Amino acid sequence: MRPKPAPRLTPGARIGADLTVLGVLDDGGRDPVYIAWHHRGWCPVACKVFRTRAQARREAGIIGALAHPNIVRPLGFGEPPHLLMEYLEGPTLSTLLKTLPARRLRVSDALRAAIHLGAALAHMHERGFVHLDVKPRNAIVTRGRPVLFDFGAARARADWGTRRLEGTDPYMAPEQCRREKVSPATDIFALGATLYELLAGEKPFPPGARRGLFPQLTQDPAPLRGHRPSVPRALETIVHRCLSRDPAARPLLSALLPSLHEHIRGGAPMWPPDFDPGPAAAV
Repeated sequence: MRPKPAPRLTPGARIGADLTVLGVLDDGGRDPVYIAWHHRGWCPVACKVFRTRAQARREAGIIGALAHPNIVRPLGFGEPPHLLMEYLEGPTLSTLLKTLPARRLRVSDALRAAIHLGAALAHMHERGFVHLDVKPRNAIVTRGRPVLFDFGAARARADWGTRRLEGTDPYMAPEQCRREKVSPATDIFALGATLYELLAGEKPFPPGARRGLFPQLTQDPAPLRGHRPSVPRALETIVHRCLSRDPAARPLLSALLPSLHEHIRGGAPMWPPDFDPGPAAAV
């Protein structure tokens, strides 16, 4: 039996003894997120309301095991089931795209966004988690820095073989669509789909349906340069490798992020010249 949807709240509603809803941040998912005022903390917070206590504890446990500048910070959870997170001012990447010509970022800005999100994923993978729902809607841009949030689909290493169907259809890797074992390569596919959208203004695959066939199971993505000829061929190749149907053919983050940085042509580089941002060599 499916749990009932989390209740939808309006401004002025109370959540427990300390929180008052100020507005809606995201009510498009199963578990809505609000901006709320914390009366004891005298500050605004993001508050995700869950259907069950188990879901709240699970997501709080995952996000509480992470600590990275590109991952939203948890601030605790309570009853009725809810998770408190830092309130980040700024639009999601998907909202930002809607305000831009052709709904796409400048090439260098798209690459910077992908590197920030990739850094968040590298931290998650190192801690033994996969996100499984990377997409423009799950990244808030605050002061030009994308921050990853919504860990409702995330799994710890012990659950990577669980045959659940979670995620958002256009960004799901083929193994995820087939309910097979997931891995860090599954997140690379979603990161590639996100970067493709940031560059092209279009998703890499036509719409599909869970009750029908996921296009990414049988189709190759439309050529990126067909949407944006100014994208260098080498960069197109990198993005398409991320979207390989075979997880083993997708690049590792340790190689992907520096290769993306090489194609930043506008604005300041993210790292100084000749600087290696990877793990330091043992002394």
